[in-house]
Amino acid sequence: MTLTVKALSLEMAKTMADAAEAAALQKGLKIVIAIMDSHGNLKYYRRMDGNNFVSVKMAQLKALTSASLPISTKDLAKRNEEIPNGPYLGVPGIVLLEGGLPLFTKDNQHIGSIGISGATPELDGICAQAGVDAIAEML
Repeated sequence: MTLTVKALSLEMAKTMADAAEAAALQKGLKIVIAIMDSHGNLKYYRRMDGNNFVSVKMAQLKALTSASLPISTKDLAKRNEEIPNGPYLGVPGIVLLEGGLPLFTKDNQHIGSIGISGATPELDGICAQAGVDAIAEML
Protein backbone atom coordinates (compact mmCIF):
# COMPACT_ATOMS: atom_id res chain seq x y z
CA MET A 1 0.00 0.00 0.00
CA THR A 2 1.29 3.44 -0.92
CA LEU A 3 0.64 6.47 1.22
CA THR A 4 -0.13 9.72 -0.60
CA VAL A 5 1.04 12.71 1.36
CA LYS A 6 -0.14 16.15 0.30
CA ALA A 7 1.94 19.27 0.79
CA LEU A 8 1.51 23.01 1.04
CA SER A 9 2.78 24.59 -2.17
CA LEU A 10 4.47 27.96 -2.53
CA GLU A 11 1.56 29.09 -4.72
CA MET A 12 -0.88 28.24 -1.93
CA ALA A 13 1.24 30.08 0.64
CA LYS A 14 1.44 33.21 -1.53
CA THR A 15 -2.32 33.13 -2.12
CA MET A 16 -2.88 32.88 1.63
CA ALA A 17 -0.53 35.78 2.35
CA ASP A 18 -2.19 37.95 -0.30
CA ALA A 19 -5.63 37.31 1.21
CA ALA A 20 -4.47 37.91 4.78
CA GLU A 21 -2.77 41.14 3.74
CA ALA A 22 -5.89 42.28 1.86
CA ALA A 23 -7.99 41.64 4.97
CA ALA A 24 -5.51 43.64 7.05
CA LEU A 25 -5.48 46.55 4.61
CA GLN A 26 -9.26 46.61 4.61
CA LYS A 27 -9.18 47.08 8.39
CA GLY A 28 -6.22 49.47 8.43
CA LEU A 29 -3.91 46.93 10.09
CA LYS A 30 -0.17 46.33 9.73
CA ILE A 31 0.46 42.61 10.20
CA VAL A 32 3.14 39.98 9.94
CA ILE A 33 2.29 36.74 8.14
CA ALA A 34 4.13 33.45 8.71
CA ILE A 35 3.15 30.28 6.87
CA MET A 36 4.71 26.93 7.78
CA ASP A 37 4.54 23.38 6.51
CA SER A 38 3.27 20.62 8.78
CA HIS A 39 6.78 20.07 10.17
CA GLY A 40 7.12 23.66 11.39
CA ASN A 41 9.43 24.79 8.59
CA LEU A 42 8.87 28.33 7.39
CA LYS A 43 7.34 28.19 3.90
CA TYR A 44 6.49 31.86 3.36
CA TYR A 45 6.89 35.06 5.32
CA ARG A 46 5.59 38.58 4.76
CA ARG A 47 5.93 41.65 6.95
CA MET A 48 3.86 44.72 6.21
CA ASP A 49 5.52 48.06 6.89
CA GLY A 50 5.12 49.51 10.35
CA ASN A 51 5.11 46.62 12.78
CA ASN A 52 7.45 45.73 15.60
CA PHE A 53 9.87 43.06 16.74
CA VAL A 54 7.30 41.30 18.91
CA SER A 55 4.90 40.88 15.96
CA VAL A 56 7.69 39.40 13.85
CA LYS A 57 8.39 36.76 16.48
CA MET A 58 4.77 36.20 17.49
CA ALA A 59 3.52 35.46 13.95
CA GLN A 60 6.14 32.75 13.59
CA LEU A 61 5.36 31.30 17.02
CA LYS A 62 1.63 31.21 16.28
CA ALA A 63 2.32 29.41 13.01
CA LEU A 64 4.72 27.01 14.74
CA THR A 65 2.14 26.24 17.43
CA SER A 66 -0.51 25.30 14.85
CA ALA A 67 2.03 23.36 12.79
CA SER A 68 3.21 21.39 15.83
CA LEU A 69 -0.22 20.79 17.36
CA PRO A 70 -2.79 20.82 14.57
CA ILE A 71 -5.23 23.05 16.43
CA SER A 72 -5.91 26.77 16.32
CA THR A 73 -4.03 28.80 18.89
CA LYS A 74 -7.41 30.13 20.08
CA ASP A 75 -8.75 26.62 20.69
CA LEU A 76 -5.50 25.57 22.34
CA ALA A 77 -5.83 28.50 24.74
CA LYS A 78 -9.36 27.36 25.64
CA ARG A 79 -8.13 23.80 26.16
CA ASN A 80 -5.30 25.08 28.35
CA GLU A 81 -7.75 26.99 30.57
CA GLU A 82 -9.76 23.81 31.17
CA ILE A 83 -6.79 21.83 32.46
CA PRO A 84 -5.47 22.46 35.98
CA ASN A 85 -2.20 24.42 36.05
CA GLY A 86 -2.44 25.26 32.31
CA PRO A 87 0.20 22.79 31.09
CA TYR A 88 0.65 24.31 27.62
CA LEU A 89 2.06 27.48 29.17
CA GLY A 90 5.18 25.52 30.10
CA VAL A 91 5.91 24.24 26.59
CA PRO A 92 8.63 26.32 24.90
CA GLY A 93 7.48 27.95 21.67
CA ILE A 94 3.77 27.41 22.26
CA VAL A 95 1.59 30.52 21.96
CA LEU A 96 -1.92 30.74 23.36
CA LEU A 97 -3.14 33.84 21.53
CA GLU A 98 -5.57 33.82 18.63
CA GLY A 99 -4.02 34.19 15.17
CA GLY A 100 -2.58 30.74 14.48
CA LEU A 101 -4.56 28.28 12.34
CA PRO A 102 -3.71 24.80 11.08
CA LEU A 103 -4.27 23.89 7.42
CA PHE A 104 -6.07 20.70 6.52
CA THR A 105 -6.85 19.18 3.14
CA LYS A 106 -10.38 18.09 2.32
CA ASP A 107 -9.40 14.54 3.34
CA ASN A 108 -8.13 15.88 6.70
CA GLN A 109 -4.36 15.77 6.13
CA HIS A 110 -2.53 18.42 8.13
CA ILE A 111 -0.33 20.27 5.64
CA GLY A 112 0.75 23.36 7.54
CA SER A 113 -0.32 26.50 9.32
CA ILE A 114 -0.60 30.26 9.20
CA GLY A 115 0.30 32.68 11.96
CA ILE A 116 -0.65 36.35 12.03
CA SER A 117 0.43 39.05 14.46
CA GLY A 118 0.39 42.83 14.59
CA ALA A 119 -3.16 43.63 15.67
CA THR A 120 -5.34 42.35 18.50
CA PRO A 121 -5.54 38.56 18.77
CA GLU A 122 -9.13 38.66 17.46
CA LEU A 123 -8.16 40.71 14.39
CA ASP A 124 -5.10 38.51 13.84
CA GLY A 125 -7.51 35.55 13.79
CA ILE A 126 -9.75 37.22 11.21
CA CYS A 127 -6.77 37.86 8.92
CA ALA A 128 -5.52 34.28 9.38
CA GLN A 129 -8.97 32.92 8.50
CA ALA A 130 -8.99 35.06 5.35
CA GLY A 131 -5.74 33.36 4.36
CA VAL A 132 -7.15 29.88 4.96
CA ASP A 133 -10.40 30.70 3.15
CA ALA A 134 -8.45 31.89 0.10
CA ILE A 135 -7.12 28.38 -0.59
CA ALA A 136 -10.21 26.38 0.38
CA GLU A 137 -10.73 25.20 -3.21
CA MET A 138 -7.06 24.14 -3.49
CA LEU A 139 -7.25 21.85 -0.48
